[in-house]
Amino acid sequence: MIKYLWVDDAFRHRHVGSHLLDNLEEYAKDIGCKMAFVDTFSFQARPFYEKHGYQCQMTLTDYPVDHALHFMTKVLNEA
Repeated sequence: MIKYLWVDDAFRHRHVGSHLLDNLEEYAKDIGCKMAFVDTFSFQARPFYEKHGYQCQMTLTDYPVDHALHFMTKVLNEA
């Protein structure tokens, strides 16, 4: 589970977030994780995670009001 992944505006569009996510996923694979899980609000990073192979499994609409909360997963290691 990726609890927090945040990149300061000054470092966005420099692939810093992609590099961090790749490193997290490689570490998770090394310790035997099979799946990655993250949640993100509609005003945050859903397109970023989709670009990296995450699929939305569930969405809570109007959470908070006028937004949505997306639950996303990615297979890291096939069984």
